[in-house]
Amino acid sequence: MELNFKDIYIGYKSHPKFTINKIIEDDIIQVIVQKYETLVFSNKGDLLGDPNFGCDLQKILFQTRLSANNVKKIIIEQIEDYIPEIINIEYSLDVKFVNDSENYQDIMIIEFEISGYNVSAVIS
Repeated sequence: MELNFKDIYIGYKSHPKFTINKIIEDDIIQVIVQKYETLVFSNKGDLLGDPNFGCDLQKILFQTRLSANNVKKIIIEQIEDYIPEIINIEYSLDVKFVNDSENYQDIMIIEFEISGYNVSAVIS
């Protein structure tokens, strides 16, 4: 089955790779990155009609018995379920927690790399 790699361009002005006057995204890597960013920054229940869509990272950050490997597993499951374009494309995903002792909080850092495109997410 051939996949359609066209998607609506959802770039925003403060995004580092924003392109003005672009409506359609047809580069497979950019489509994957757009979908990945949407998954990572969504909570379960945010998408009407699909209560399982989203990683719930803000909620997960404050769970005391969840390791970086558990979070990585959750993200990979979401990628496998919602980004079919990623099949047969190599990518890396790294999750780590750091303690921000100045602000008395934990911070989750997620690094995603695919075909030379790096996406970093910081959840605090």
